[in-house]
Amino acid sequence: MLDKIFKKRRSSVYIAEIGLNHNGSYELASKMIGSAAGAGADAVKFQVFVPEKMNSVYTTSLLERGTDDTPDRSQLDFLGRFVLKGAEYAGLKARADECGVVFFSSVFDEESFQLMESLGAPLYKIASSEVTNHPLIERVAATGKPVIMSTGICTEGEISSAVEIIRDRGGAGPVLMHCVSLYPTSPEFANLSRIRTLADRFGLEVGFSDHTAGTFACSLAAATGARLFEKHFTVDRFHDCPDKDVSLGPEEFSSMIDQVEKAVSMMGDGSISSGSPENGTARAARRSLFAARNIPAGNVIGRDDLIALRPGTGIPVIRMGDVLGKRAALDIKKERIIKLEYLE
Repeated sequence: MLDKIFKKRRSSVYIAEIGLNHNGSYELASKMIGSAAGAGADAVKFQVFVPEKMNSVYTTSLLERGTDDTPDRSQLDFLGRFVLKGAEYAGLKARADECGVVFFSSVFDEESFQLMESLGAPLYKIASSEVTNHPLIERVAATGKPVIMSTGICTEGEISSAVEIIRDRGGAGPVLMHCVSLYPTSPEFANLSRIRTLADRFGLEVGFSDHTAGTFACSLAAATGARLFEKHFTVDRFHDCPDKDVSLGPEEFSSMIDQVEKAVSMMGDGSISSGSPENGTARAARRSLFAARNIPAGNVIGRDDLIALRPGTGIPVIRMGDVLGKRAALDIKKERIIKLEYLE
């Protein structure tokens, strides 16, 4: 289903996750869309939510002390800094359309979902934190639009339940995204082999939402079969924003695309037989049957009459049995290549 949305220009699709890195500034978010498009992104993704419908006022108290006796709005106030108005999101979608990139978002509540529906979002992202939020998944799946679902903090059973809901309501399975919900993710926790495991277990396309620093992990993920890549995006590496430790600036994002495309190209199609570009090498490096000594006409050719020499333009050595025991139809001089027409 994603093929209907992303007109593939390359082997893979590249999503620049602007997320919250706009710091609540519409102007900066608009600038980032243009920068992402210029860097080669196929899509820009945001995170849309209502803080009060995401976090309790007791979040800090419950996490720190396990009690709900002390209300604290600090989490809500922090998240509120990154909320844009509905009209601003409409402007950002228009900006994305103008730049030729797909605009979509992760949604975290009914109000945010309805906003994206009103803007005509062509697909949805389910964050790994929402994989067990079945009411939200049901609403998203019922649209029949493509769904990309991260799996970072999820068990196999949780992923399976969400996939079943999406299939039942939407008719097509989601694209799963391998990710690790550590920001940044240290190399020893990247677990890129999980991409193949997810693909084999669920029979779905699996991409990579990268939370490591830099670009190296994406190239390795391409070698495991990932063809959809999501990476946090920022205006430059000096920009202070929530996901700065795992974000790429425009030049780095463009470099990541080049590296992944090269990695995919190097993987090839997996065929065992050598391809046509190697034919010239094969002709020069392989051996053919030559006369090891003068062979008079009428002589029966024996093993001592033959030697294997380069190039491989004549009778291959593996066909020596076709030559042994045959009579020479003419005089064959030493070191001359053996041809079938020289044999009776």
